[in-house]
Amino acid sequence: MHLFLGWRPMEDHIGSLGHAIEHCLWGDSRARHTFLLASTDECPLVLIEIDVGDNKNGIQKSMKLNIVELNEIPEDIERIECIGETKSEKALENLIQSAQNYVYKHPNYHVLLNNCRTFVEYLIDQIPEFHDSIPRKNGSILEYYHKQAKHEHPGAIFKSKKLLKRIRDHHQHNKEYKYTRQLVLDLPLLDWDINNNNNTQTVEK
Repeated sequence: MHLFLGWRPMEDHIGSLGHAIEHCLWGDSRARHTFLLASTDECPLVLIEIDVGDNKNGIQKSMKLNIVELNEIPEDIERIECIGETKSEKALENLIQSAQNYVYKHPNYHVLLNNCRTFVEYLIDQIPEFHDSIPRKNGSILEYYHKQAKHEHPGAIFKSKKLLKRIRDHHQHNKEYKYTRQLVLDLPLLDWDINNNNNTQTVEK
């Protein structure tokens, strides 16, 4: 089984335009829905995700499991990463079982603790071959990809903060320079008496 991690725009109350604005501002992929795509000889393309609801019909996100065999790769995918390959013949079956167990134990959707990201991370961690082969940040697979996305497209907020910091440092430097320069100019000029300081002594041999 080959496993892929995918992202697409969320379908909640802020809509696709809202998520586009969030992505522009913050730069990472937190404003996108996360899901898995699995591929085996028996099932060439399987979508595994937490249902994101139907905003048009007023249905909010829930912990309803959505597992669908697809004929085509979804057109709305914004990013996809290959997680890896496992030789186990029961890999897909075990993955689906793990998904069902997760939803059974966490029936209620929670935007911070129990969402599509925690669901996906849990499923990936159930595959032994992927424990050490997948890059992570602070132990999290998705945090690694968030950081990567932010590095590639840091977002307007991050760019603005960097610009503000550079401008602040520039003016701070000028302030310190002007203060130091003023101290030098304020030093009283010493009245050097050249004649008095040119006395020399001759040593006779």
